[in-house]
Amino acid sequence: MADAVFNWYKNGGTAEPGTKRSETTLQAKKHLSSMGWVFWYAQKNRRQELRYQSPQGKVYYTLKAACKGYIDETSGAEGGGGMAVAVAADLEPKKPLKRKSLTQENPAFPKSLPFKSLPPPKRGKKVRKQENQAEPRVIKRESIRIREHLVPNSSHRNPRTVLSWLIDNNVVSILGKVYYRNKAGNPLMRGRITRTGIQCDCCFRVFALTAFEAHAGSTNHRPAANIILDDGSGRSLSDCQRQVHDSMMTIPTSAKKGDSNPRGSDDVCSACCDGGELICCDRCPSAFHVNCVGLKEVPDGDWFCPSCCCGICCIGTVSDDDNFLACQQCECKFHIGCLKLKESNELARKNNWFCSHSCENIFSSLQNLTGKPIPVGNNLTWTLLKSKASSNGDGYTDCPDGLDSCAENHSKLNIALDVMHECFEPSKDSYTGRDLVEAVIFSQGSKLKRLNFKGFYIAVLEENNDLVSVATVRVHGDIVAEMSLVATRFSHRRRGMCRALVDELEKNLAKLGVQKLILPAVPAAVDTWVNGFGFSHMTGDERSKLLQYTLLDFQGSIMCQKPLKTEL
Repeated sequence: MADAVFNWYKNGGTAEPGTKRSETTLQAKKHLSSMGWVFWYAQKNRRQELRYQSPQGKVYYTLKAACKGYIDETSGAEGGGGMAVAVAADLEPKKPLKRKSLTQENPAFPKSLPFKSLPPPKRGKKVRKQENQAEPRVIKRESIRIREHLVPNSSHRNPRTVLSWLIDNNVVSILGKVYYRNKAGNPLMRGRITRTGIQCDCCFRVFALTAFEAHAGSTNHRPAANIILDDGSGRSLSDCQRQVHDSMMTIPTSAKKGDSNPRGSDDVCSACCDGGELICCDRCPSAFHVNCVGLKEVPDGDWFCPSCCCGICCIGTVSDDDNFLACQQCECKFHIGCLKLKESNELARKNNWFCSHSCENIFSSLQNLTGKPIPVGNNLTWTLLKSKASSNGDGYTDCPDGLDSCAENHSKLNIALDVMHECFEPSKDSYTGRDLVEAVIFSQGSKLKRLNFKGFYIAVLEENNDLVSVATVRVHGDIVAEMSLVATRFSHRRRGMCRALVDELEKNLAKLGVQKLILPAVPAAVDTWVNGFGFSHMTGDERSKLLQYTLLDFQGSIMCQKPLKTEL
């Protein structure tokens, strides 16, 4: 058999008379395999190429180079001189990660096998490989860049009110005539539209919508529904808001781009948001570094990420007869079978199911808070908002408070998005191509858990109906809440607006019994959050205890935390 290796190298891969070239090649490879050589496939220039590694660890690109190396090693000579030899440190095969994603340096290869059992390269949907070994593709995780200065000559200088938003969308005009109607439909007070409010015809003062309603002597607390355009159309400001919403629903937006990704599994770790060698969940597109999920090595068989595992038995399964139920609030999953072992009632059969009384209380309390402005003094109001549009964006499918309330909610969310865009540069996530901030503001979902933002609420602070500060918050049960994005308009900074918003948010979270608030802080703002707001750096061990919760993180950010003084 050793002669087969020598003959293959001597003849340059051509077969001897009376034999086929494939037979000679097969004999040479079999002998190398029997002597402890291992083979694997590597990708180069979008092609799969076979690699040969000697027992001494040297790696060869061609069978001819491998045969020459074998001859030199067995004869005691120094092998590899002048041949196509790769440095072992660069191409040393590693223990494989099951269905892993290879997205940065050090490409790993399938498990080394004897030649006789070497399988063809697999192209499973969850296998992520580099297109070029020499120049590895760097995966960029989601990042948010803060604007240092206000964009000149832009609408960012305008007040962020509902009227200003309607003017920018060409639905109402500046100085357009309006009147406030009573229950009989008769005008009580007339005025004209400005960006900051309604200018009264009788006193020429400018009032916010709610203040203009009070100035008209009404206590209906529905200013947008009762302020009518005096142009003969009979449209209310609520009708105008619905008009803008309907026009937006007919225009393709980032929310309609879909969530399917032809690449299958994610490119970055859902825990640390960096690329590298990743183990992929067998239930969802999420991927993780082995160390980030507390594993020392890749487990045999199917593997499920922490979010796909049962909160009771901590085991995930794809069995059809053992389905999961997800908590409506914290989104933790549980086997129905495990719930039957733990619970004697039939809670598991409910559509809106909660894993605990605390999650149920938090959910109901957040629902009661949503959409209701709360005065906090000094002409400031604090409001919690949440997108009420259907997940496919085709209209209002869940509007228990009526269409007028949903239209105003949609308007406020768009204004909050404008404030975020004023403070942050545009950013798209690499997986779906969506505007990341828009996806959070409108609670857009995703099959990929780190991009599933359905649980986000939006807290806004308004001064005389002018929206000045915004924060996004997601509550993961009573354990932790995250405040991923916070923005205050340039014209209202250094006035304590962010402080007022965060204080109200912390106070309400404490009332709900939430134990901890966390946020990803950019390095330049860490001192402010630590020294000014009472946050502290979160250690790796503390972060690992929250693996079952998918947290929104950004490139270069530092995770900070703050314990809340709960009232429950």
